[in-house]
Amino acid sequence: PEREIQINGLTEYQVEMLDIMWAIDDEAEFHEWYNNLDREDQLTADALMRVMIMEMREEDLGDMIEAQAVLKKFML
Repeated sequence: PEREIQINGLTEYQVEMLDIMWAIDDEAEFHEWYNNLDREDQLTADALMRVMIMEMREEDLGDMIEAQAVLKKFML
């Protein structure tokens, strides 16, 4: 299943950049796109990647806590 990540407080430009990043198919294509950005846009892309990673980790942690709560019911 495809993950859905919600990030609030982004500018329209940041949302557009994330849409481009999600549409990229592989690492080589990403590097080509990234290397053609100016320095300011590279910094924006870097920040957006960090935010996405943090959101994904937070989602994973929530799933893990939920799973632990279910498992706890069966522990003696």
